[in-house]
Amino acid sequence: MRTSLFSLLGASLLAATALALPPKSTKNQKLTNEEWKGVSADPVTSAEIDRLVNQQLEAAKISPSSRTTDEQFIRRVMLDLTGRLPLPADVTEFAEDKNPNKRAKLIDKLLAGDEYALHWSAYWRDVFAAKSTDFRARAMLPSFEAWLEEQFRQNRPWDKMVREMLTSEGQLPIRPARSEPDAKDGASYFLLAYQGADAINDRAAQTARIFLGIQIQCAQCHDHPFDGWKREQFHELASYFAKVTERPVFEMVNEKRQVVAQQLSSKPFGEHKMPDLDNPSHGTTMLPKFLDGKAVNPRTGDADLRKSLADSITKNNYWFAAALVNRLWGELMGQSFCQPIDDMGPGKDTVMPTVLARLAAGFKGSGYDMKTLLRVICNSEMYQRQIRPGESNDQHLQFASVYPTRLPAESLWQSLVTVLGAFPMPGGPQRPAGRYATRFGLEGNFKEEFRFDPSTPPDEIEGSIPQALMLMNNPQIQQKIRAQGTNLLGRILSAYPKDEDAIGILYLRTFARKPTDREREKAMSYVKKVGNRSEAFEDLLWVLLNSTEFQTKR
Repeated sequence: MRTSLFSLLGASLLAATALALPPKSTKNQKLTNEEWKGVSADPVTSAEIDRLVNQQLEAAKISPSSRTTDEQFIRRVMLDLTGRLPLPADVTEFAEDKNPNKRAKLIDKLLAGDEYALHWSAYWRDVFAAKSTDFRARAMLPSFEAWLEEQFRQNRPWDKMVREMLTSEGQLPIRPARSEPDAKDGASYFLLAYQGADAINDRAAQTARIFLGIQIQCAQCHDHPFDGWKREQFHELASYFAKVTERPVFEMVNEKRQVVAQQLSSKPFGEHKMPDLDNPSHGTTMLPKFLDGKAVNPRTGDADLRKSLADSITKNNYWFAAALVNRLWGELMGQSFCQPIDDMGPGKDTVMPTVLARLAAGFKGSGYDMKTLLRVICNSEMYQRQIRPGESNDQHLQFASVYPTRLPAESLWQSLVTVLGAFPMPGGPQRPAGRYATRFGLEGNFKEEFRFDPSTPPDEIEGSIPQALMLMNNPQIQQKIRAQGTNLLGRILSAYPKDEDAIGILYLRTFARKPTDREREKAMSYVKKVGNRSEAFEDLLWVLLNSTEFQTKR
């Protein structure tokens, strides 16, 4: 019976976005600050961004979508800022609030809460961990996530966070912690996540990709065919890491000497060679030089070498500010100025570059305050517009509406728990679930199955058969769906004897909105057709949880 119920819901297909086309020139590229020359670094307002975008929409004769309803807005902004669904009482109270500033007040409240730090630490954990393949990196993740959470809780400026990651000299455990992980040296994860023969190249590639939004790793082996980056530039960037290394930390564990941690260390001497293409065993010694052409004395020690790199990246660098703006804008709007979200750089096609430049300058002017940037975007009319899927996979909506995207694994799990209630942990309720990388039971399996790299273009994030089967058939989830005892449906059917009222509260609980008239009529008809109230409502809840709407940000 459940399969036929999918007609209750209008499935919205997620269109793909492919913005970044090969630039027209392949000449040697250099990073410059030309993009924000003359652009004001004064605090940017939501109204100013709306005005800049609307001017370009009018010129292109593109009509923006209408404003979201209060129900749509509270679900969207809570998922974006905290990774959690609103409860029915939250939705009702917000919809009934007559205060014209209630949306701005809600945004401020969410940014000030603990859930904000938890949600965004999980997001950035996945950004940094996605490209690491070293088995030790996974064991070091809890300390890194704890460090990230501390940074977001304190609203630490982005440039200070990046500087600490690039200049860290700490150590991290590589075995599961029996207690809450220590955030003290968590910043060391960025460098320790890459080890072995290719560590120096991996560190250079990820430094450019995450902190500058530039994909330069292709130039490791050959000049980039489209972007203009040369092999020499990649290996000059890698040379900043020539004197940093890692060493194992040993302890006696159960009377055996075991590696329990990895420690960042500095070598007094070190150089990086660009391999010869004809004879990889030979190479050319490369001197550290940033992507803007500024060289550093190769005799500089490791600590000062990495500090110099941190300076070049974070001090008055347009691409550093723009990369963060582009990423957060893309996360909130569904489409970014440059796509993929981490593939920017000189010569790349950019949608509304003047808006990106103004936001980047304002971000720098705010002292790289991430909450300020999120507040500006969320208070804009662009962010508060209705969703509108593109007509084709390569259509950019020009920010005339918000583009629907899949919920990340953490948010989807939290949504499931919000609707159905907490799931028991293996070994009994006394075992804490924890909020860091070590997970147990259904929670761990669920997140691993649904997790994806946040930097992946939206059109490349696809559902899988194992994901569908987990939501449709998992015994623990099915048990929670049953209309019995203290389960969600058991409480709803007991508290709401009228089917129409029960349907309304079920939609509020799962979609954070009331059902449309058509949805209510179809659901009422189905309940009557089945003849068994409990069974019919179990089917209805099952369909809602397996719908596109439940699994996407809209």
